[in-house]
Amino acid sequence: MLIIYLSPQPTALFDYVDSVDGRKIARSGQALAKDLFRLGTQVVAVVPWQVLAWHSVSLPPKVGQRAQAVLGSLLEDSCLQDPSELHLVLSPLASTNLRQGGQAMVAACGKDWLRTALAPLVAAGLRIQHLAPEVCPSPKPDAAQLYVLNDGAKVQALLCRHDSVWRLPQATALAAWEPISHKTLWAEPSVADAASGLSDVQALLQAPQQRWLQASGNDWDLAQGEWAQSRGLRGWRWLQAAWRSLRFDSAWQATRRGVMLLLLVNLLGLNLWAWRVQAEVAQQRQNLKQILTSTFPKVKLVIDAPTQMRREVQALQKNSAQPQDSDVDEMLQALSGPWPAGAVPSQIDYRGGALRLTGLKPEALEALRQTYASDTRYRFEVQANQALLQAKGTP
Repeated sequence: MLIIYLSPQPTALFDYVDSVDGRKIARSGQALAKDLFRLGTQVVAVVPWQVLAWHSVSLPPKVGQRAQAVLGSLLEDSCLQDPSELHLVLSPLASTNLRQGGQAMVAACGKDWLRTALAPLVAAGLRIQHLAPEVCPSPKPDAAQLYVLNDGAKVQALLCRHDSVWRLPQATALAAWEPISHKTLWAEPSVADAASGLSDVQALLQAPQQRWLQASGNDWDLAQGEWAQSRGLRGWRWLQAAWRSLRFDSAWQATRRGVMLLLLVNLLGLNLWAWRVQAEVAQQRQNLKQILTSTFPKVKLVIDAPTQMRREVQALQKNSAQPQDSDVDEMLQALSGPWPAGAVPSQIDYRGGALRLTGLKPEALEALRQTYASDTRYRFEVQANQALLQAKGTP
């Protein structure tokens, strides 16, 4: 997963984070837009906190597909810009409010800024699958996060509560922070000393790259409206997220171990079954060799027991003057019964246990083919302009 940070100011170099599991940083750095294409296929763009505004609105019932028009009307007096110039996105928790009405959070971002920030990435062929805010409101009413950041030459505190994201001066951050029961204090390493004076809660050090990685996993997705993704792309993103969860989440660790154990047991069972089959085949071959050598003691070297045994039996038949199916007189006698009337071959050739007839007409060949189709002793074939009669079992 490739995470690209959209700088508040236009820049040629983009900060990026590459992660395999969405939880640990594999590598990070800066690169031109054209070079980011080679770093990853699933792309998340992080929208900086400086360009986002957060508003709480009271939605009327049955908003439905009129959400953008309703939001523009509700925020007309609250925004410094015309709502038509803003990209407005409802909270992912507001699906029920669209039908029943109620309080909901809205993220606002300038459309012109977003177009400008994404233009180099789009021109480089990158498909942004997720637009994530760098920080967002807390999903739980009794929990909050305080981010202490190095914003240029000053320390900036961001308080993320369920009702908004507040930009607080360092002096007033403590008063707003202390009454919250479940709270987490994040601080960039460069301002860790300033963060330690805000609360008795121990600050967790978090580099900007780690914050962008964390942001890629939140539920807010600003890729809507003009930047909406197709259903197929959303489905593919869902599959990728599900795979990462199954592959790396600790909650699925027992399941992963169970699947691996099941695969190992099946693999062991298949190997044991294959070993048993191979042993049975080897035993059958050994039995055939023993039958051949015991029946025909003069055979010392066994290469192909069935073929060698058939040859030895044929040799015995010849030596005992017993007629065989491959003898020419037996084959001629077999032909004399079903022979088509008026069919006269121009040449008869017997060689190597096969009788070849040349010069037969097509109707005679077809009649002979049908006659020997179900014969148990001989097979009849047509090769080029010759008819071939051969005893079955002849090598």
